[in-house]
Amino acid sequence: MSKSALRIKATATMGLMLMIGGLVSYSRPRSISATPVEAMSPELAAANEIAGYRNWTRVNPQPFLMRAASAFDCAAPTPPIPHPPGVENPHADKFITVYVNDMGKKAMMEMRKPEFPKGSVIVKEKLTNQSSSEPELLTVMIKQEKGFNPETGDWEYMVTDGAGTTVQARGKLANCQACHLLKPQSDYIFRTYLPYAVRGQLK
Repeated sequence: MSKSALRIKATATMGLMLMIGGLVSYSRPRSISATPVEAMSPELAAANEIAGYRNWTRVNPQPFLMRAASAFDCAAPTPPIPHPPGVENPHADKFITVYVNDMGKKAMMEMRKPEFPKGSVIVKEKLTNQSSSEPELLTVMIKQEKGFNPETGDWEYMVTDGAGTTVQARGKLANCQACHLLKPQSDYIFRTYLPYAVRGQLK
């Protein structure tokens, strides 16, 4: 076969390969994760940011008992409801389990004066009792870019249902900020739930 014929054959073969590759690429299903967060509904964005959080680092191995006042604050903003005398306080004796993603793990688990990097996410499960297998709601802190919320270290706050699929409140939530303002020395994070063994190794 002449060199000219070989070149024509090679060109035709290359064209066929490119066409097949293009068809395969075109037919390949697009990953859901490729959808920009800003293009999602708030509910989908929330699910995307905390999806699989139970596979993250679990900060406290055992559910931690919250003070009643703290349990009340860690909820979606609602009008104050009078508490009838003699009726058990529905916000008392709540337990929490806390998870942190890989971005925030070192700050949470190793630093005495933590500085959480952008992209850190902390999820706190609010449990009805110590043996609850499913949370009644989730409260979430997301470290945003510098300048997002300087008053409390650029954290964004979010409250979702227990499944983490329905956003009840999100943003610079006043009831969250009022509490976290008390902890500037730890990047506005309360770590009362840290196990004693972990606290003793903070540097």
